[in-house]
Amino acid sequence: MKLRVLLPLLVFGLIAVVAVLIPTAESIADSRTQQLALQRQASLDQVVQRARTALVQGGSSGLQTYLDRFDTVYGEAVLVLDESGDAVASAGDLSPDLDVRSIAGAASRAIPQVSLPRVAPWAPDSALVAVPVIAAGDLSTGVVVLEVDLKRAKTEVAAAWTLVVLVGLLLLAALMGASLLWTRWILRPVRALDSAVAALTAHREPVPLRPTGPPELRRLSRAFTTMTDEVEHTLEQQRGFVADASHQLRTPLAAIRLRVDSLPRDPDAAGDLAAVDHDLDRLEHTVERMLTLANAEHRASASRQGFDAARDEGAERECRVSASALGEPHRRRLEDAGLTMDAADETDVTVPCGRADLEEMVQVLLDNALNYAGRGARVRLSVTEAAGETTLRVDDSGTQLADADLESMGTRFWRARAHRSTPGTGLGLAIVAELMRAGGGDLRLERSPLGGLGARLTWGRAR
Repeated sequence: MKLRVLLPLLVFGLIAVVAVLIPTAESIADSRTQQLALQRQASLDQVVQRARTALVQGGSSGLQTYLDRFDTVYGEAVLVLDESGDAVASAGDLSPDLDVRSIAGAASRAIPQVSLPRVAPWAPDSALVAVPVIAAGDLSTGVVVLEVDLKRAKTEVAAAWTLVVLVGLLLLAALMGASLLWTRWILRPVRALDSAVAALTAHREPVPLRPTGPPELRRLSRAFTTMTDEVEHTLEQQRGFVADASHQLRTPLAAIRLRVDSLPRDPDAAGDLAAVDHDLDRLEHTVERMLTLANAEHRASASRQGFDAARDEGAERECRVSASALGEPHRRRLEDAGLTMDAADETDVTVPCGRADLEEMVQVLLDNALNYAGRGARVRLSVTEAAGETTLRVDDSGTQLADADLESMGTRFWRARAHRSTPGTGLGLAIVAELMRAGGGDLRLERSPLGGLGARLTWGRAR
């Protein structure tokens, strides 16, 4: 964005500087050309007066002496021709060649040829001018041809142009510096806002914005800071509410269970009491899951803000495990439910996650397969490490997973339509996702190569 703002300023500034420099350079060249023409016109007038005397009265010795002195002073060749085109007197190496005769012929018609080309560094080193020698009756009795030396004038023009270019470069540099400072002043709050939005999107603690730049962007910065504070406050209130509500529910649930347990066991009411016990179990499990989720969300939020909960609380930050060690405690109950578990790999892998969190996530994923994969399904647990990336996968061969369900899985309290009657809270995958975020990892749910759900937990490189 900085380049997109700065580039038009520099382009327009360059155009403005060039638009000033070109007319200035042309004016300098025209002024020096005009000055040179006036100087040579005055010199030619002196030569013409002496040439008229020599041509009318005869005798060219005085004229030759003046021409020699003229050549010595100005260093320019001069040639005087009579009306027949013959040389009367000359100084320098100017000879009556084709160019000289051409301009002399034009001047002999009483039309002075005194136009000089514009003096520029690329102009020729010399130029011919010619004026007629007018006698009585306005008739031309001869022509004076002068070879004007342009070298010195070219050098002066080149030096003046160099100074103009240097001034232009200084102006351009000053404009560039001013544009850079202006662009930085304009874009500083924009960059700060962009960083703050990126931090907010990544759930990191945003750097406090200092209102800088134009008044409009200052108001935007203050409004964004206020919005960020409100969002963070709302999220903290939500997490706190879930945790507090879960804690508060545990006490009345325990009291209700005690009262139910103390009721006399009437055979006629045994079914009702068993249903109440079952509902209490489900409610207590839901409250327990809500507490676990609230704790995981708190840890994930702290991790996004740069706090290491494992370090601050003294918990382990990594462990070495194998797929066999993680799956063995659950093998019996999976087999009792009619599922086959494949977790025979005994190779230990270092996982950047605490052992308790890892076992919690594996239990959730295996419980998910046990509840929803269906009897006779195959469950495969694997832990691998490659290229600095550690991956734990739980795949099942269940046939009841719909493609449309993959987008909603992991949402809190979400249950698939086909499994609404199956015991569960709908919080398990959400807990795994938050625990992975707290540990700097990532949970991805996808269609398994076995045909059912594939849960992939990844730590390490960019995912």
